[in-house]
Amino acid sequence: MSDSKVTINIFGGTQQINPSATSAVQNYYGDQFARDKMEEEAKAQLDLSPEAQKLAAYLNKVEDITCYLPLLASCDTATDLAHVVMSMMRKEDRIIKEEVVRQRFIERILPLAPKLAQSERGNSIDNIRARINDALMKQPVR
Repeated sequence: MSDSKVTINIFGGTQQINPSATSAVQNYYGDQFARDKMEEEAKAQLDLSPEAQKLAAYLNKVEDITCYLPLLASCDTATDLAHVVMSMMRKEDRIIKEEVVRQRFIERILPLAPKLAQSERGNSIDNIRARINDALMKQPVR
C-alpha cells in the first residue's frame, strides 16, 4: 500500500473534486491574467511611490493615478480632499461610497495629500470621513 499524500490548494474560482475521476481538466482564463500583468507593468513604468501604488489598486487604469496625484497634493483641507474623492468616485468603478469612508481607504489617500497630512488641524480620520460623508450627502454618487 502506498503512503502518498495529496495536497490541494484552492484560491478562488469554482472547483469540483471527484475522488473517483479518471482525468482532470484545468482551465486558465487569460484575460484576467493579462489584465493583471499589464497593470503590474504599468505600475513599474510609472515608478510610483508605495502610497500611490496602494491607491492605484482602486483605479480602472493605473495610468489614471497621474491625474489624481496633483489633485490630492493640492488639498489643503479635508473638504478639498472630499471633493477629490467625489470626482474619483464618478470615474472609477472600484471606488464606491461604502469604501471611501473606511479607515483603510482614508489611510491610503492621506499620505498623498501632504498639505493636509502635515496640517495641525483637520487631518484626523474621523474628520476626513465626516467631510466625505458631507460631500456624499450633497452629491449622491452610486
